[in-house]
Amino acid sequence: MRTIRTRVLFLIVGLAAFLYVDPALGSSSYKCKNAACDINAIGHRKFFNSPSVGNWYSTEREKELGEKNAALVEQRVNVVKDAGISAYVDQLTQRVAQNSDADMPITVRIIRNNDEGAFTLFGGHLYLTTGLLLKLQSEGELASVLARGIAHTALRSVARLQTRSNLLQNTNPVLQVPAGNNMAPTLGLLKFQRDFELEADYIGIQYVYKSGYDTNCFLSAVQTLWRPKAFSPFPPLAERLKMLHQEIDDILPSRPEAVVSTPEFDEFIARMRQIAPTESTAPSEKDAQPKLIRHDPASNE
Repeated sequence: MRTIRTRVLFLIVGLAAFLYVDPALGSSSYKCKNAACDINAIGHRKFFNSPSVGNWYSTEREKELGEKNAALVEQRVNVVKDAGISAYVDQLTQRVAQNSDADMPITVRIIRNNDEGAFTLFGGHLYLTTGLLLKLQSEGELASVLARGIAHTALRSVARLQTRSNLLQNTNPVLQVPAGNNMAPTLGLLKFQRDFELEADYIGIQYVYKSGYDTNCFLSAVQTLWRPKAFSPFPPLAERLKMLHQEIDDILPSRPEAVVSTPEFDEFIARMRQIAPTESTAPSEKDAQPKLIRHDPASNE
């Protein structure tokens, strides 16, 4: 009897978590409400920042898990250690982070890997591959990649997805993540992953705008880097672009002084070409097991 009651309780809580909507975002990524549409409120908005039905993880718990998971990832990948590259990326990261809603430190690491990939861990840990960076055409595009990762952190996307994954494993074993393939999207989680990616688009482009960059750079990055495939966590490209164009028209007026790129970016790319890898050393899905929100443009993991 107790087992049955426990299962029913998990089912009720699970349904509540799946149906939970943050009032700040509204019921649709196309129609946000309240502060989520107010670019002047950036830095003061709180998205899912405390334990609730939709997010079981406190900020401190996220930071703790982030440190542990980052250590595991960095044991298995080849991280670029170049003072000039690190300084440039850190400076740009802080510029975007200071114009965001993230309330925890953002750390970016570059992985030597020919594949075009990026992923975000708990606690503000972002990883980019050299393959992705070499596809970029401007500083604004790099700022856009960083902004999406920072948006995932501000939106607590990893914690919210993990909350739902935990509930699926307790309420419906058929939808559990397959053993040995922990990041493969399941039918139960795929919808939420795609919703969270739309949210990262919606909020991330605001951070790009607030940081002084041309929003066309964000559109260019989305079209160039993120190519959804079957069972991809990314929504169809047309859907993403429709939402972004509508957002730009509604709340992001054009500015003639918006930055597209800088000479520092050209120097950065030239240095990246010198250290580009000759073979892939990317983390496998098993290596990257610590609960990620992937924004991997070339993979449908």
